[in-house]
Amino acid sequence: MAIIEKDKPLPRHTRLDYDECYAKLVLEKFFPDEYKNLELSDRPDLRDNARNIGIEVTSAYPPHMQEALFIGADIPYRSEEEKKKGLNQLGKLGYEYTQYGMFSPSFSYTWAGNTYPDIEKALCAPIIEVVKKKLDKLNAGGYDELQQYNLFIQTEPSIDEWMPPKIMERLLTLSNREKRYAVIYMLAITDLLIFDIESQTWTRLKTGTKLYGLGDQARAMVEEGEKQ
Repeated sequence: MAIIEKDKPLPRHTRLDYDECYAKLVLEKFFPDEYKNLELSDRPDLRDNARNIGIEVTSAYPPHMQEALFIGADIPYRSEEEKKKGLNQLGKLGYEYTQYGMFSPSFSYTWAGNTYPDIEKALCAPIIEVVKKKLDKLNAGGYDELQQYNLFIQTEPSIDEWMPPKIMERLLTLSNREKRYAVIYMLAITDLLIFDIESQTWTRLKTGTKLYGLGDQARAMVEEGEKQ
């Protein structure tokens, strides 16, 4: 059983996964008529038993961001010696930690004329890479046979206006497999994008205040899971 301390970051490994709990809450919040009581499971991570649908949950961040975020959140609770080690680790990853917050390396892309850059070279490139890997795993077997599989991706970069159509094009190409994800959800900083592979359409929803409190609820679920 993992030891969870009040007001401190969650341990890396817990009985219930925080990201999966958070994805469950997000989907039930934004689509209450569609997802009423998702069950935490494995392969895939969430189950809609009523409709025989499984949802795999993952994240897509620029290189080293996830590790840097974990270290940055943990630094205030470390001893002086451990703080120095953490700051050194962040420096090697290209991050600067100060009393005002943590500053990440700049991620940028450029293009000339009216042609946008290759979507796999833009800020959202990690998303495309994650979808490739998840499709490979789905088609390799090991997942329960269900009527439909969906994918939920949490990512840090914001999605520029020109990106969704390009992402859609790439997803349709990647999804030309025996098994594929019917719907792919992408939760960015201020947007929830829904890519419906079956209908070949995409939708952008502004998250606004709907995400408020969901992080605390997900943490409470993780803490309760450790008591079982």
